[in-house]
Amino acid sequence: MGNKSFALLVALVLGASARAGAPTVPSPEVAASASRSHGPSATTYLVNGVAATVGKTLITVGDAYFYRALQRFREGSGDTLRVPEGEELKRTIRKIIFEEMVLGEMKSLHIEERATGSEISAALKRDGSRARERQWKALLAHFGKSESAALEVIGRGLTIDKFMQRKIETLTPIITQADVDRYIKQNEARFHGSDPQVLRSNIVLLLKKEHTQRGLEEWLRFLRDKYGVTNYLDG
Repeated sequence: MGNKSFALLVALVLGASARAGAPTVPSPEVAASASRSHGPSATTYLVNGVAATVGKTLITVGDAYFYRALQRFREGSGDTLRVPEGEELKRTIRKIIFEEMVLGEMKSLHIEERATGSEISAALKRDGSRARERQWKALLAHFGKSESAALEVIGRGLTIDKFMQRKIETLTPIITQADVDRYIKQNEARFHGSDPQVLRSNIVLLLKKEHTQRGLEEWLRFLRDKYGVTNYLDG
């Protein structure tokens, strides 16, 4: 599975998890901060508010701001410090929750794999240009973070991505000819007149994706229960 397909599948699963129903009662910190803010940009005032918990680990809105800024830097965005709001902020919090759960599971399985320095450097795409270095230093200064703290966040994400690639491989089933025939028979009217060879190839891909996504959703529900996740921003 390619990197884009992998990222899309994980995003779909995280979105499905959010829709499945997370607690929406605000924490005391979030409620207190929200009471001092107004209008659609209220989330910009929640830097120290607790957005979610994974077991005893607190995830603040400030953590999400920093995480998203690092993502934008890796993407080559010129506006790394733009404050994420609304759905963008919620997606970022979900991604951090996901990483915390997977990291916990890796530790429980005694998996000690870590991203290498060269992998982190490649992900950062720091080409040595003055503009790029100024942007990097401005990002760190804005959040009051050290370079080692930023590299740790990026390295953790890369490590989890590699683990998830293998996890998805274990969840991807072998689709048999009988599976394809059954699916075609169940949807005969829909596929009438289609090229049989192309149709069968597409159905194999579709069934693999559906089975894998269901398997990931079940695994994610297991992790949420195991690690005691509460997301205060999802609604």
